[in-house]
Amino acid sequence: MCALSDLEPVAQADLDAKARSDLYDLFRVGSTMFERPTTRRTLRLTSAAAKTIAGCTVVAAYVAEGDRLARYSGRANRRLDLLVESCAGSSGALKTGRGWRYALFLRGTSKVKGALVLQTTVEPSPQALFLLCALAEPTGAALATSELIDRERHRVDELRQLGEAREGVNRTLAATVVRLNTHQLILDSFVAAAGTGNGEAQIVAALSAVTRRSVALQDSFGNERAFVGVDGSPAPSNLRAPAGVLTPGWRSTEIRAGEETVGVIGILDPDDDRSDDDRFAVEHASAMIAVELVHHRGVAEVEIRLGRDLADDLVAGADVIDAGARAEMLHFDLSGPQRAVLVSWQHPSPNGFDLGTALGHELAAMRVPALISRRADTVLAIVADRTDLSSLYERLSSALFSERGTIGVGGCCIADDLPRSFAEAGRALKIRVESSRPYGLSNHDDLGLLRILDTSNDGLELNRYLDEWLGTLVEHDRDHHSELVHTLSVYLDCGGNYDRTAGALIIHRSTLRYRLGRIRDLTGRDLADPDSRLNLHIAVRARAALRDGLR
Repeated sequence: MCALSDLEPVAQADLDAKARSDLYDLFRVGSTMFERPTTRRTLRLTSAAAKTIAGCTVVAAYVAEGDRLARYSGRANRRLDLLVESCAGSSGALKTGRGWRYALFLRGTSKVKGALVLQTTVEPSPQALFLLCALAEPTGAALATSELIDRERHRVDELRQLGEAREGVNRTLAATVVRLNTHQLILDSFVAAAGTGNGEAQIVAALSAVTRRSVALQDSFGNERAFVGVDGSPAPSNLRAPAGVLTPGWRSTEIRAGEETVGVIGILDPDDDRSDDDRFAVEHASAMIAVELVHHRGVAEVEIRLGRDLADDLVAGADVIDAGARAEMLHFDLSGPQRAVLVSWQHPSPNGFDLGTALGHELAAMRVPALISRRADTVLAIVADRTDLSSLYERLSSALFSERGTIGVGGCCIADDLPRSFAEAGRALKIRVESSRPYGLSNHDDLGLLRILDTSNDGLELNRYLDEWLGTLVEHDRDHHSELVHTLSVYLDCGGNYDRTAGALIIHRSTLRYRLGRIRDLTGRDLADPDSRLNLHIAVRARAALRDGLR
């Protein structure tokens, strides 16, 4: 192997003019390397200088990567790589059998920074070899400088990226602080609203102020609890209605307590462009309103439980004085006339609503004070007699999404007689259920003759009675398209007066006389006999009541 120290005799010898010129050129090359020190430029300059100095070509170049040399250029040659590696950082000739090859190691900062494998057909002179080894010194320094510059440039890039990342984090933190402050202001406004006497309405007003939109609050049945309109917008319809039925532009959010929906809040957003702050406000307003609704529901459930117990006691004949005191605590007036109401409905309802809850909501919407008690198959309500219940069936049908229900209303009474009104309500309910039109409302006061008729056992006995007294006439009317039953009914209602009956039927007296004769022949009954007239009159009235008397 040959190191730079092996050429010291040459360095000490007198150099001729050409050698001095070569040293000057070598100095200029070294200075040029440091003008813009990069690995590629440095190795290119060194390769050109080696060719000029000794006519050598560079067959392989290596640069340091950590503690080892990695090939930088030249055709892949594993054997050559191993020979260079075996030199252990000392410059010297390589025995490859292909002319003269020389491993020139490039050092900088006392470390090997690279290596060149030089090749020529004839071994260079000692003077040229000295210059080549001298060339290695500035080349190694330039590579070290290039490495340092690259390292510093990499650090600068890292610092720049770190600064940009920090600026991004700072911007994100600033935006987060602004958002959190905004959210805190929203929550503070809701907390302040909840602390007022009417928390639900005030929270809705606060939500409208925050979002600058119209806001509506409804219970689970679609009854409005609070509404704040903006720019004159009207209140929406049922916010739980299907999309095609819901008032256009309204976006609804269910208010839930556990698994149960206790209400729904709606916000007017026709373009669906609510901001994140708007959605945050709706979410937390819903949560706070849920607390309010659950509280009100808890109070209502206590009142319902007390009302249920009182209703059960009243229809069971409880002491009126004690019941009056309990009713007063529930703000229910027992001093006036009352009625018992029994309600039976399809179970479960299509929308899953509870019948007792639905009945309470609808009676409240009708401004009808009531004591409500749930029973096995029915719901009992005690209501004031002064109220009109004619629309109750339609309201419950709408609330429960089903018309398969029956309502029986008992007679008017004072509190002492509520057991009787309760029995009458049950009677009205039973008669309606067993009729040809089982769904609807039946008032005991409107049942007339049906109030004393026995319709038990599916009305079997009553049907036998009707068949016994009217069967032949009904069959004749059906087969011959006659009106003998109607003629008999009008005749008996007119007290047997021929002129009044003929006038009511708009027929001649002779026609009436013929029809009455046919009735006598078909029934075998004497219309002049008081018992026959009574039973026939009851039969036609009962038949009419069963067919048309239930509204």
